Amino acid sequence: MNKHVKSSLRIGLGYPLAAILLLALAAMASSTARAGDLTAAEQCDREAGSESDVERNRNFPAVATKDIRIGVALSACREAYNQNGGGRTQFQLARVLDRAGQKLQSAQILEQAAQNGHASAMVSYADLLAGRGDLESARRYYQRAAGQGNALAARSLAVALRDTADTSSGDVMAARRFAQVSADPSR
Repeated sequence: MNKHVKSSLRIGLGYPLAAILLLALAAMASSTARAGDLTAAEQCDREAGSESDVERNRNFPAVATKDIRIGVALSACREAYNQNGGGRTQFQLARVLDRAGQKLQSAQILEQAAQNGHASAMVSYADLLAGRGDLESARRYYQRAAGQGNALAARSLAVALRDTADTSSGDVMAARRFAQVSADPSR
């Protein structure tokens, strides 16, 4: 009788363990399937969406530059870019390339994104141009991005106008207006 009790106990414990194992495997397969169901653009959004990008895909949390997983993000964003990705994909690819140390290629892709009207790309590209000393081009990109309601662009434009403004009332008034907008975007 003792043998029968031990055998029943082993079988009785085996079923719940098997059920738990099957549930765990099903959960893993489900999450893998969900990741596999993402488009290249969505994978790029998930891996490289910028916290400062107001056009970011909000279905995924923002990724700080230091937290970009270069291999995964580069693969996803390049694939999305090759599938005719728009300005957001270009901006995200530029972020990943910059993080990977590919500064020249990053700047080229960033320029494309800025030319395609992506506001955060325009701000980043304007910063790059300003750093190179091309203040007039930087100012034009800041103006375009600020015109789209980008507060960071408005703030940068106010600084650029303040630092490069001639004494004409138009530049001074523009600098004041953009300073107000950057302080209070509801204006």
